[in-house]
Amino acid sequence: MQKGHNITAVEIEEILRLYDVYEGNCGAACDALKGENLPALLLDAIQAAFEKTQEGRQLYSLRELLFNGVSHCPVCGIDPPTELDHQLPQSIFKPLSIHARNLVPLCHSCNHTKLAGFGVGGRAFLHVYYDKLPDLDFLQANIAVNGNTLVATYSIDAAAALPPGFTDRLTGQMETLKLNQRYQQEVNTYISSHAAALHLTYGAIGQEGVVDLLRLQTRYETQAFHRNHWRPALLRALVQHNDFTSGGFAHVLPIPADMLLDLSK
Repeated sequence: MQKGHNITAVEIEEILRLYDVYEGNCGAACDALKGENLPALLLDAIQAAFEKTQEGRQLYSLRELLFNGVSHCPVCGIDPPTELDHQLPQSIFKPLSIHARNLVPLCHSCNHTKLAGFGVGGRAFLHVYYDKLPDLDFLQANIAVNGNTLVATYSIDAAAALPPGFTDRLTGQMETLKLNQRYQQEVNTYISSHAAALHLTYGAIGQEGVVDLLRLQTRYETQAFHRNHWRPALLRALVQHNDFTSGGFAHVLPIPADMLLDLSK
């Protein structure tokens, strides 16, 4: 059985042309990107080459380049990226299997939950490299206190001045990846890290101090991540939550009296 394919100069030119089409369309799917003019054996060889991006293989430098400087998954912002996702699925768009602009570093959860939704002339998921988001707050959190649990429900602000279609696509992305459920698993662990600071500030200054503390933390986290990361969005909502800032945080983040005495010394 013949293995691989002896690629010709004409075929290389055709692959490069497909890359140009992909980039000219900003990563949008179209039939031309399926490479139907290329031999099936060559298409299979390009698809198989993706495995060579694994550590210790010939194309590992491509993986290293794409992961360089990416500390958190660009979709969820929860976990570090560990896998390369094909924005357009390699099973259909084989010529793009090792095209850098079609490979996005994602965490395991996002990569394995993501549906390869696409259509001619459009995409279900925003493209990390091409779909530029405006510098404004569009991820919002609705806060509720359920007993000693802080419940945050995230959504895309329909009133935000996003480019046409982005609100629906981002909402669909959140639903597909079950981001609300995943964020909720993180929220109470994250906010508990601020328990001592909240109690100390409230005891010394009151509600005004708590609001200022949360605003300062919002500014810090916005700079450390980005304004529509789930943590700054949570903090912005808490700043506006009167019950939480006026002492209600103590129901979610109780500290024993003896510990409070130690903190106040």
